[in-house]
Amino acid sequence: MGRRQTMMEKYKQQMKAYRKKRGKIDSTPFLPSGGVVYVMNSLNPDKKIKAEVLKTRVKNHREVVESLACPECGNVMSWDSKWEAFTCEKHEKRAIYEIVLTK
Repeated sequence: MGRRQTMMEKYKQQMKAYRKKRGKIDSTPFLPSGGVVYVMNSLNPDKKIKAEVLKTRVKNHREVVESLACPECGNVMSWDSKWEAFTCEKHEKRAIYEIVLTK
């Protein structure tokens, strides 16, 4: 058996876990209110393009966008958490589309 922890050691351990949990960044693509999603091509960030939502799911009572239709070719784009954007593999170069929040 191990030794008993003091109250200060328990507190430090809880605070470490709390800071670690708070420091995580959630990049989940939630569906905006109104259901209309605008994306921006990362190579041409000047204009925003309306994208068609193909598939959604519910997470924590909010809708999450799972896949979009590519604005150029119409193929299915999936969420890439590494890029924090939707990617389309059907082009010469990988097309990366970020979700734009509308005011």
